[in-house]
Amino acid sequence: ILEEKEAATSQVVDNPPAIYDKQIQVTAPEDEEEETDKDEASTSSTSCGDFDHGDRSYLENVTSIFNCGSEDGTCHWYHPAKFLDGSCGVGKEFVPQLEYMKELYDSQELWLSGPPIVIPWASIVPAKMRTNPFKEGNWSRHNLSMTHVHKTGGTSLVSAFSSVLSRGATGKRHTVYMPGKKTLVLTAAQQRMRDKRIKDGMKVQNGPNKSVIYGSQFNQSSAFLDGATKYKREGDWGEKDHTLFAVVRDPAERFISAIGQATGAFGSSQNGIAKQLLDECLKDTAKATLNCFIDLMKTNSTWVEVHFTPMVLEISFATIYKDIPVAVFPFQEVPNLLKELAMNPVSKRKDGHKSGYRKSDVLTNMTVADYDDDMLKKLCEVYKMDAIFMKHIGMSTNCEKVMDF
Repeated sequence: ILEEKEAATSQVVDNPPAIYDKQIQVTAPEDEEEETDKDEASTSSTSCGDFDHGDRSYLENVTSIFNCGSEDGTCHWYHPAKFLDGSCGVGKEFVPQLEYMKELYDSQELWLSGPPIVIPWASIVPAKMRTNPFKEGNWSRHNLSMTHVHKTGGTSLVSAFSSVLSRGATGKRHTVYMPGKKTLVLTAAQQRMRDKRIKDGMKVQNGPNKSVIYGSQFNQSSAFLDGATKYKREGDWGEKDHTLFAVVRDPAERFISAIGQATGAFGSSQNGIAKQLLDECLKDTAKATLNCFIDLMKTNSTWVEVHFTPMVLEISFATIYKDIPVAVFPFQEVPNLLKELAMNPVSKRKDGHKSGYRKSDVLTNMTVADYDDDMLKKLCEVYKMDAIFMKHIGMSTNCEKVMDF
């Protein structure tokens, strides 16, 4: 499906654009003298003892789920640029993958035929808001934004930002990146449907076309992200301040959802690779299908389709590699986040277990029970960065059963 191999992820950008924050550095080459390696390791160990991994403190006497670390806060503070700092970051071993992502972006090849990368934003001023039908009590005064990590309830949450705007909040949806389109490869039935839509005067997708990089929307998003801050007291919010949040999910659960999406579920039927994925890996049983997709990721890497991208890389890309805090919520908190944004907490814009949503009953009925220990270990090796990241911020995963950190 892809000719690129895992070795490709070790490539780095020689001259990254100035917009990238250069606190992220690539570690020294492996072919240096052994003595030098030992000296540098010793020096690094000493200097990293004082490394700032990011402020995780919380506000006293402030009741909000966004006040991470507090009694009411249900999130964890995460500092992506510090996690991926090339010298002392907990995730420094994954910097080459980050650099390769930058290369794909610069070559306009990143996540082709995928959805746009957006950051919705809303400023909530209680005096201007209409009643929230899904939450008791008054509105809280705060400015919120979100980086959409795929397969973590993000589509519902993006819609919820529209809901809160309809209730009186102000805001907009920023676009960090608009991926280009691959050359269309259509089945006979899809071609007939396309021809009919054209005949009826309806819009159809065209391709290929180039990704939009470093455009005006990117620059606006970059300036907006400079205002990202930890949660504030009611009277302390500045005009440009906003608390940026993300939702993350156990890698084993998220991978199953990603398979269902990437193989042509609603919103991904034109991703240019769904049919190939199904042809290669859809088997008679969920376990065999799941094992095939795990092997596919190990062989071809997670760049095969955007929904397979590790969460660590998605967050870093969407925050444009800036040294800013992100309030990270576990997937189980999605209903409470929806309530905060005046949306029905049981609503789901995408429900992979709903009959007919995915392309096969095998995919619809797939669960984490279909992993055996060997499969789970292979999967967690592929998503090692996500497992380490979640452990770093205080969240447990299925990977802890099969990996030593």
